[in-house]
Amino acid sequence: MFLLAAWNLWQAYTAERQLGLMRDLGLDTVAGLRLVAGLTWAIGFGLAALGLWRLRRWGRVWTLIAVPLFWLTVWIDRLVLQRAAYVSLTQPAALVVTLGLIGLMWGVLFLPKIRRAFRKT
Repeated sequence: MFLLAAWNLWQAYTAERQLGLMRDLGLDTVAGLRLVAGLTWAIGFGLAALGLWRLRRWGRVWTLIAVPLFWLTVWIDRLVLQRAAYVSLTQPAALVVTLGLIGLMWGVLFLPKIRRAFRKT
């Protein structure tokens, strides 16, 4: 979770750095959306990481909610804002990776020992 928070913070920083260029190209809305999304998910994943690290029940629940929502926003960005000739070639693999990562996260957080660890607090 800390890595996802850091990655989203980097995305927000990159969007902020490109804001001037994007404004000149008439794409300031896109840069603004990416800036807000990056900051929002950096905070959200930072809170999830803190909750998981401290074994708080809300941290586990928030992670179970946040991970699929994050990937939903990634896919909305991918389908609406990104245009490339090779998109049709990469989307099936990207979908498999996305579903695999969500499944892995959910699988780990639903392991009986993990669930018990979060129930104690």
